[in-house]
Amino acid sequence: MQDEAQAVELLSKRELEVAAAYAEGLSYKEIARDLGVSPTTIRSHLRTVYGKLGVTSKIALSQALIDPKAASEAERDAAALTADLALELDDAMRRERMMARVLRLVSRRDADLDAVIDEVIDQALDICEAEFGVLFEHHGDLRFSAMRSRNIAPAFASWLAERGEFAVDPATGLGRVAETLAVVNIADVRGEEVYTERASLRVATAELGGARSFAAIPMLSGDRLIGAFTVYRTRVHPFNERALELAQAFADQAVIAIENVRQFRALQNRLARAAASREILEAIRTSREDAAPVFDVILKHARQLCDAPFAALALGREGDTHQVMAAHHGAVESTEDIYREGGIPMDPVRSFAARSIIEKRAIHLPDMRDTHEYRAGYPNVVALCDNQGIRTNLFVPLISNGEGIGCFIIFRHEVRPYSDDQISLVETFAAQAVIALENVQQFRELQARLERAAATREVLEAISASRNDEGPVLDVILRKGAALCGAAAAALTLGREGEPHQRLAADYGFNQATRDFYSSGQVSMNPRLGIAARAIISGESIHVEDMAQTEGYLSGDGPMRSLVDDTGMRTSLFVPLMTKQGGVGALILFRKEVRPYTPDEIALVETFAAQAVIALENVQQFRALEARTAEVQALNASLEEKVAAQVGEIERVGRLKQFLSPAVAEVFVSQGEERRLASHRALIATLFCDIRGFTAFCETAEPEETIEVLQAYHEEMGNLISAHGGGVDKRMGDGIMVIFNDPVPCDDPAGDAVRLAIAMRERMRALCGKWRRLGHRLGFGVGISFGYATVGMVGSAGRFDYTASGTSVNTAARLCDIARDDEILLSPRAFAAVEDAFAAESRGAVEIKGIREPMEIFALRGA
Repeated sequence: MQDEAQAVELLSKRELEVAAAYAEGLSYKEIARDLGVSPTTIRSHLRTVYGKLGVTSKIALSQALIDPKAASEAERDAAALTADLALELDDAMRRERMMARVLRLVSRRDADLDAVIDEVIDQALDICEAEFGVLFEHHGDLRFSAMRSRNIAPAFASWLAERGEFAVDPATGLGRVAETLAVVNIADVRGEEVYTERASLRVATAELGGARSFAAIPMLSGDRLIGAFTVYRTRVHPFNERALELAQAFADQAVIAIENVRQFRALQNRLARAAASREILEAIRTSREDAAPVFDVILKHARQLCDAPFAALALGREGDTHQVMAAHHGAVESTEDIYREGGIPMDPVRSFAARSIIEKRAIHLPDMRDTHEYRAGYPNVVALCDNQGIRTNLFVPLISNGEGIGCFIIFRHEVRPYSDDQISLVETFAAQAVIALENVQQFRELQARLERAAATREVLEAISASRNDEGPVLDVILRKGAALCGAAAAALTLGREGEPHQRLAADYGFNQATRDFYSSGQVSMNPRLGIAARAIISGESIHVEDMAQTEGYLSGDGPMRSLVDDTGMRTSLFVPLMTKQGGVGALILFRKEVRPYTPDEIALVETFAAQAVIALENVQQFRALEARTAEVQALNASLEEKVAAQVGEIERVGRLKQFLSPAVAEVFVSQGEERRLASHRALIATLFCDIRGFTAFCETAEPEETIEVLQAYHEEMGNLISAHGGGVDKRMGDGIMVIFNDPVPCDDPAGDAVRLAIAMRERMRALCGKWRRLGHRLGFGVGISFGYATVGMVGSAGRFDYTASGTSVNTAARLCDIARDDEILLSPRAFAAVEDAFAAESRGAVEIKGIREPMEIFALRGA
């Protein structure tokens, strides 16, 4: 009781509360919060307590509270002199502990950026005695976005979230920080002209956030502003410059943490992108018949790497009426419905995607609602914004052969623009999607060509096997024609101009009622009454998109009604069978739906019609020649075939030996592979080599010496090329080009090329050593690439050559040009194909003539 009485006598009740709390280890801010006063008031109370009790430290204060004694006047004077220093020391030690905590967080290898920023914000608010704060991220110029906040009013938080990235007035605190890169301390945010002029950020800060005094602390990485801490008080009480200096130190630590995490995330992002590219390329490689798996992989990675909830691929070309959603990731049913119902037009005025496709450029919309189209009330734009909640949107076109064919669409529900890196990434994905589409198209075209070639062979075989009966040939033609053109039925009618009616020679898919019209002579050869008759007499193919809209059907013509109503004929194609004497019939294909035939399909049916004519004429000729004796006919046919085969074989071997080894040429002729000489795409390994210093040697050497060197060089290299299975080699002076995997396929083209190069290098070392003893300083270099190229026979009569062209071939030539003496250089794809069997080292990225971007090249190791 005596101690309490003494304490009451020495200290007031408030001073005693403050002293007890401080002695227990609470900070100014914690005491101020508990007592409902300002931290400055707490500091003033403590100074008085120190003076009354005559103490100079927190330990002495704790002891004095246990055993309070009145200090003498001299002791109070001495305590007054040291009180501020003691409190400042305590404060400094507390700040050092705070700084040490931040540094420990920053220095950790697994530092959590959010934890560091939260700690720095808390410490900045504590040091500055602020009530709330916001960390803004700087996006260049005067653009910012709220990255983190503490204790702000919900209305102010909503306002910042709604804005996303926004521009600030240069007169606001953030604007001044961006321009000066220095701390900005504002006594009263309502007292400046920028508030009376109603700048949006200042008004929101004051009226939604309730701020009065304000300070902004820049976060600098070198001389680059990456963000700013802003602290606020709801009363007019300017911030202490000393506190702001310490807050700046905390901001500097936050910058270190942010930059460290950004670098780590940048590395992770690069690794994620590399993994995505590998997965996409693998999908492209394995999805040759269907691009959908490739789209699915691309859209999945686009969403992940661009941090978006939705990604889609819309297909459409200029001139189409609307767009079609080919694939999506994250779309809701209503979005799919909009596309399914044709609600997204191919109109560049009403659709951003259409504009991107037609103008062949990426369109980035930071806020869909802040567009003319939304404000004008375009239904599809309003539906996407209001129903789907789309705000930030990105449209990247797919461009094939200079034409926009589709568009990637990636959106966010919040206003958060995409970075340049993200836009560039989606543009790369768009290029890969085009590759997938083109690969599938090429594969399907190849399949179609193979199917048509197979059909042609089958028709020709039928013609060959049915020389006295056209029926089997016509059946094959109708069956194959319908299958390859997607037709439900087909028919071949016979009739000539002047005859009364047509005869049904063969049909596929007709019903009996329609057959009866032909057998009863009701299908007229009058061109005014029948479309087939019109085609036969005019000699021109007739394509009818909808038979139900023709004059014959609408007028009630019996056969036409039967074709449409009984057989179901809608889109039809009538192709005449033409001989030198005129039309003799028509080949008819029809579909049960309205779907016009393509030009390729029409051309195919015209080919089948020509083959049908051959079959008909063959049968006619065969029957006319039956009177001839079988012996003479067989002898003539046998002799002609043998002579033709022998002459053809001699000619083929002669042509092939011009650019293939004799053994390869014989194999091609014996196996019937000469068709491979036509121009085609092939995956090949290409080797270029030449003699280093040969030009200088030619300028000084005698012609006989030059010829001798070249003769030895080409003889030795030619032997090695033949031994290693080089399919084709071209020789140009001292330069040699060798192709592997075409026209003769091999299991390991890139490996075969490397093995040949090593053998060449070994042989050339011996030759160059021999030439060096004769005074000739010559060397040898090789370049090897691996990739697709256009391969085939080019030239004119008497000057044919089998060669390859394309970027892969050019790359091998350029690598040969830059190879040093005794060096074998590999392209990236060639190295990837052989890296498990051969060692090589990177020469780094090199500018190569004709290649847009620098290319990393590899030099083969080894003696």
